[in-house]
Amino acid sequence: MKYRKAVVFSLDSFVAFTLIVAALYTLVFFSTVPSAYYSALTQANYLAKDTLLALATTQCPDEGDFGGTYLDLIVSRGKEPARLYAGAMIPEQFGYKIEVSDYSEGGTVEWEEIYNTAGDESPDNKHNRRYNKLKATAQSMYMVIVAERDKAASPYGYMTCEGPYSLCDLPLPNHYQIGDAELKLVRLTVFI
Repeated sequence: MKYRKAVVFSLDSFVAFTLIVAALYTLVFFSTVPSAYYSALTQANYLAKDTLLALATTQCPDEGDFGGTYLDLIVSRGKEPARLYAGAMIPEQFGYKIEVSDYSEGGTVEWEEIYNTAGDESPDNKHNRRYNKLKATAQSMYMVIVAERDKAASPYGYMTCEGPYSLCDLPLPNHYQIGDAELKLVRLTVFI
């Protein structure tokens, strides 16, 4: 009769091996999930979206010849309106950056920075200046009117209008020239 050698695991060594594998798996799992930053990342994401939406949909009181939204004012006039209006909506523990897209000759998108708290060294800037652990971005489409259309009376001559054309004439040519309006993206990045 031949005897074969065999390895026998006892019950206590099997339980110890299972506990070690479970502990290693748990350690790897929790070290790869950034759950500590999840609530702050969610807050920064909502903050970026809500701020950009508020700027894009709130009419700005007339400032001389200007009568658009706060986002129009920021894009057209730059740094100071960005500090004043966007800075009022974003808490001081966050920093922020506002950029506008610009298309290059090759068709790639380049971002022109309007304002960044990281580059603002003035003493009245109380916002965070350094990106440490997280950032969230929101984007909004923005229509740039380069040349406005004439606001003339109706060109058709019927009972209420005194235009030179009748309703039976051929349609008028388009008054917009190429390049009169552009679509751009505005990007707001909130960081902490």
